[in-house]
Amino acid sequence: MEQLDLSDFFTTKSESLDFSTRLSGIARQIYETGFNLEPSLLTEFGIQKKDHFLSLLRNNQINVASNSALSEFFNLIIQKISSLPVVTLTIAFEPDNQTLRDLSQWFTLNINRQVVFEIIVDPKLIAGAAITYNGRYEDYSVKTKFTQIVASSLSN
Repeated sequence: MEQLDLSDFFTTKSESLDFSTRLSGIARQIYETGFNLEPSLLTEFGIQKKDHFLSLLRNNQINVASNSALSEFFNLIIQKISSLPVVTLTIAFEPDNQTLRDLSQWFTLNINRQVVFEIIVDPKLIAGAAITYNGRYEDYSVKTKFTQIVASSLSN
């Protein structure tokens, strides 16, 4: 379960909360008469995420005909989502989905862990990003150096 990659479903904190809420809704329906997994996934997530989710079930060898196996797996996913670390990323622009996926993959490759992002847009930030992770704040932008150069230039 530690290696379970959910990045096909969400990259931001708000998206992860939404996904978890929708998955919880499906989990509550599992034991209802006439429950059918595929239409439920389609309704909650759309066709692309439904297909990704069915692949996730297959890859983890979850028997989709077993309500108890589905329920247990859904609960494990919900627990996994709640335990994902949050990285606060301050950048100068509103990132698109591809940028978020690329950033997510970078964290997975470099720290070997999936994270969810809390994005803060600061148009005053210059080239780079400020990151808060595990209680540490690091400013990797050029803003500080730029401010020093401007202050130095104006004082001369």
